[in-house]
Amino acid sequence: MRLAHAILAVVALVAATACYPIWLGNDLEDRVLALENASRETRDELDESRRSIEERLQKLEQTLDNLVKSATRTTAEVAAATDELLRDMQRLRGQLEEMNYRFEEVSRRFDELERRVAALGGEEALRRLETERMLGRLERPKDKEAFFKLAKSYFDRKDYTAARLLFEEFIANPRWKYDDRAPEAQILIGDSHFEEGDYRAAILAYQKVRETWPKSRFLPDALLKLGLSFDKLGMQKEAVAFLKEAAKFSGQEAGKKAKAKLAEIQKR
Repeated sequence: MRLAHAILAVVALVAATACYPIWLGNDLEDRVLALENASRETRDELDESRRSIEERLQKLEQTLDNLVKSATRTTAEVAAATDELLRDMQRLRGQLEEMNYRFEEVSRRFDELERRVAALGGEEALRRLETERMLGRLERPKDKEAFFKLAKSYFDRKDYTAARLLFEEFIANPRWKYDDRAPEAQILIGDSHFEEGDYRAAILAYQKVRETWPKSRFLPDALLKLGLSFDKLGMQKEAVAFLKEAAKFSGQEAGKKAKAKLAEIQKR
């Protein structure tokens, strides 16, 4: 029961740090809704323009086909028809360029909207957004080990935001969610938060190992790191409770480290 209360306490702390005034939230929602509606209307207009252009292209192609196949037109008639086709194509090109510009403008507005919303979550949310865009261009390995290795490579070079996103993808893959690598990936997500000094987020990440993979060989590591994270927050009772749980796995490295940490805490 004490462990559950400890986790709930951290969840409450995390939730409290994410709060912002209600009036600000309502104002933002109104502005977001207005921008989304305007963008939707612009997209509808673009779709209509695109359909009109496609119809005109088909008409131009048909006119050209008829011109090529005609055996009765004079040279002057062919020249006049060709000139008219070229003028139509120039007008159509102008419309296409305008449509492409407007589409790019809509995309920019959505990107800016996304950044503004993410900014409410602070630097981490913005960093995550930029990293998601970067990773969107990255080809994902289909092989489990290669995918895990890719995520770990970002972790090893301390690009923790990218590592977390890739580990989360790994875990979300239905083929790998209950693979032995999945709880290891979750541990590394917690480790990334721990290394950044975000011990509350680390606790929530390690707790997922207990909840999702309670029989995993990584459970002792999760218990140990829960204890270390609570200790970093100055929550000694909670730290001791988790370390004692980890110390029960005396035959594993995590159990030995937990026992040593308990001895250190008792000397304080």
